[in-house]
Amino acid sequence: MNIKGKVLVTGATGSVALHCIAQLLKNGYEVVGTLRSKSREEEVKNGIEKVVSSTNLSFIETHLMTDDGWEEGMTGCKYVMHVAMPFIIAEPKDPDDIILPTVEGTKRVLRFAKEAGVKRVVLTSTTLNVGHHNYSGSYDQNSWTDHKSNNISTYVRAKVLQELAAWEFINSQEGKTKLELTVLLLGGVFGPALTASGVSRDLIKQLIEGKQPMVPDLHIPMVDFRESAIAHLKAMETKLANGKRLIIGNPDIGIESFASICRVLRQNGFNKVPKIKAPTFLIKLMGLFDKEARGMAPLLGKINRLDSSLTKEILNWEPTIPMEKMVIDLAKSIDSS
Repeated sequence: MNIKGKVLVTGATGSVALHCIAQLLKNGYEVVGTLRSKSREEEVKNGIEKVVSSTNLSFIETHLMTDDGWEEGMTGCKYVMHVAMPFIIAEPKDPDDIILPTVEGTKRVLRFAKEAGVKRVVLTSTTLNVGHHNYSGSYDQNSWTDHKSNNISTYVRAKVLQELAAWEFINSQEGKTKLELTVLLLGGVFGPALTASGVSRDLIKQLIEGKQPMVPDLHIPMVDFRESAIAHLKAMETKLANGKRLIIGNPDIGIESFASICRVLRQNGFNKVPKIKAPTFLIKLMGLFDKEARGMAPLLGKINRLDSSLTKEILNWEPTIPMEKMVIDLAKSIDSS
């Protein structure tokens, strides 16, 4: 297979990034994955080898808060997928522990991409950037979460500020040759785990092992890792995707509850999964001394519907994998690991 081009993917150990790397390799691209430590190189390669050959995959050691490695990693790259920065539910003691690497790291990636002559950066973000400060409503890609709201977590604030900084960088460029940007707003991402790490994997693992005693009142927009990776590839290659924010999730996005996920797991033999609904007031009370409960509190009870019709129009993409398959494929990949 002829090599179509070279792509740098940040945060190569993350579940979304792993599936993006696999999709790129399947489609004839050479991939450079960034790692904070080369010690995880074999882990990533072994995960990728479950679905595709890793022959055209290499790695570079980088950190979002330093310049080291970025120039070397970007050399010869036509595209960049900036996927680093997974979902973090726990509230930090210092908000800057999350905000600074998220925002400054993204500006660093964009700066080095522009200097290297990269054509386009695809930035992986979250549907929490869309109207999330409200408890209900219908929103599309033109809606933004108010980053000054007291009704959002530090993680959400960091992601909104990250995206604002990215668009500011893009819109302030001078000269004839300009770096392109497409932002993908992902719901909660589930599906088969390629390695023994990842936010969704850890969440489902806790549920099936009976380590979560109650079910919180959470409603999660969902997409499968595999279909998310296809969306990333299309966002990278599709001319009309330049300059767009695109919502990546199922057609009835916003209606899947945490309770539904638990029900599906129980129906498929995972009997330790909880049935009892956690009172919202109790989680908020726990937030006074538990950082994870404190981070979860702003998410409770919110049911927002998101319109992803522009994504279908621009990318000719819409998800087909149902919630049940996403969840069970993830649970089975944990069970067999």
